[in-house]
Amino acid sequence: MNALSYISVTILLIVSILMLGCASSQTSTDLNQQGMESEDNEQMTDTNIADNELLLISNLSDTYTSNNNLIPEEYAKIKKEQEAEVDLTKGYRIQIYSGQNVFDADTIASQFRAWSDTTISGYQAETYTFFKTPYYRVHVGDFHNKELALTFSKLVKRFIRDAWVVYDTVDPFLVPSDTTKIMLQEF
Repeated sequence: MNALSYISVTILLIVSILMLGCASSQTSTDLNQQGMESEDNEQMTDTNIADNELLLISNLSDTYTSNNNLIPEEYAKIKKEQEAEVDLTKGYRIQIYSGQNVFDADTIASQFRAWSDTTISGYQAETYTFFKTPYYRVHVGDFHNKELALTFSKLVKRFIRDAWVVYDTVDPFLVPSDTTKIMLQEF
């Protein structure tokens, strides 16, 4: 029986604490008989103020569940197209020589310029002689469009059979326009 009385006393103690806790809270706006607030209840304690401030604080989740920021269909249909940035210094050239002799590279470059001036119309191709380990190379022309470079290489192959198109850095100011017609001169 000792255990039973211990349990009953514990339950009684818990219930009484709960009752006292609930009984200590008072409403701050008790109205007197005339319908006016009593002056005794106007003075609030610091704990009551802190409790009231907690009620005013909202959670972010509460704020965003109440706002439905829908985009109107007219604007949702508009898609911002990103313009691809084109590097104007990248393109194609025709390589007409690759070897270890600088004299041969310069000779072929000057021979090509002379042949090009008298044979090709519509485009005056620049020649570029440079050293890239372990060879001297001669490139001609500046093209952004690979198809136009291939067309020009077919003309160049009439003079130098081993010419081929290579990906290279080009001078954007010397690139022919898309409407340029490159052809052999008629005599």
